[in-house]
Amino acid sequence: AAKYGDEKGRIPQIHQLEDICCGLYNAGLFTQMEWHVLETLEWVIGYPTVDFFSQLIVLEEGDDQVVTHMAAYLCEIALYHRDFVSTRPTVMARSSLDLARVILGRAEVKNEEDWDRMENATWIALLRHCQSPSPTLVRKYSTAGYSGVSQRLARFTAEQNAIAHRATGPATPRAKTINRYMGNIYSTSQKGHNVLDVHDYPTPPITPYSNCWMGSQGLPRMPRLPPNDAICDRYYGFGTAS
Repeated sequence: AAKYGDEKGRIPQIHQLEDICCGLYNAGLFTQMEWHVLETLEWVIGYPTVDFFSQLIVLEEGDDQVVTHMAAYLCEIALYHRDFVSTRPTVMARSSLDLARVILGRAEVKNEEDWDRMENATWIALLRHCQSPSPTLVRKYSTAGYSGVSQRLARFTAEQNAIAHRATGPATPRAKTINRYMGNIYSTSQKGHNVLDVHDYPTPPITPYSNCWMGSQGLPRMPRLPPNDAICDRYYGFGTAS
């Protein structure tokens, strides 16, 4: 189907094909191969393509050249994705032209009642794949010969993404309930063991003072030994009393 869109001034001649094949095939073999291809296709060489139906719709709707270039750009983007392999040329032509008009601001988005199921699915798939076109196609359709439609499509997708981002908005952070009387149970306080002074920093444990134990709360303390070496020795059995 590329013969409908490509230029006709660069069609190779038979002697050029011989040079390309390094003389392995002569002119008679090329003619024989062409006859074989035509017989296999049953001479059906003018099958209507997307370009054919696009031209008919453009003539009927009166679209300008920019819409035509944008639709062609969308159709070439579709060639890179398997979602459109089984899409009929008529459906692809209508969907690409309608989407091109919306991108260029020439028409409003149709209601779902105005579409059939296949056209609606094709339109949505085209719009989704427009987000990441091939860099080769972007360069091709950025020239003045194609009305610079790749830049127009890039601006359209950027605007749509910005609108969608503003519509959703940033996620509201969930309020964290903080108990001012409880610190992190896995952290160690910096000053004593007062729960109001916990800073939640993982510091080494501090040796507690004597008033942190039961004696400071009016409870009976364990008996303490006097600091006497003789008594300590006798108590632990290290010495014999004199």
